[in-house]
Amino acid sequence: MVEIAGIFAVVASLIFVGMQLQLDRKVALVDQYFNRAESAKADRRSLLESDDYMQFLEEVWALGDRPPFWDDAWPIAANVEEGTISVRSVEAAIIRHQLSIIGYDSVYFQYQQGLLDEDSWIGLRSALKNNMARHELVREVYTRYARSNLRPVIEEILREIEAERESQLQSD
Repeated sequence: MVEIAGIFAVVASLIFVGMQLQLDRKVALVDQYFNRAESAKADRRSLLESDDYMQFLEEVWALGDRPPFWDDAWPIAANVEEGTISVRSVEAAIIRHQLSIIGYDSVYFQYQQGLLDEDSWIGLRSALKNNMARHELVREVYTRYARSNLRPVIEEILREIEAERESQLQSD
């Protein structure tokens, strides 16, 4: 009888150690993912803080070269043309949105690994969707710069936004 209890204790101990190793592995993966995201964000921040880079972007815009996703029909485009919003401000906004989508991606990875609770992710996803629904520029930057990990979420949100717009148009 004591031997059987000992066997159960050893098995339970091995299960616990296995679960702990699995958790440690997930934490290490999330930490690596976070560090890569922070490195990418640091690169973007250095561009944001670089006067030379911003001047280069202004010069490129003056030559007619725009970001590949830029749409001259956007309201913000008219503001740039009128000079009420500077090219530097637009480019800074693009970089800020790139930083944001990198952050969302990192948090989503934590959620996928079970290290972020459902309610927290739902709140963050809602903020992501609200940003995308309100601003064309945000939507385009998020779509273009989302890592493959987050891309299915972005595509799902885009479908939701489109369906809500169609529903609203039908009800009006």
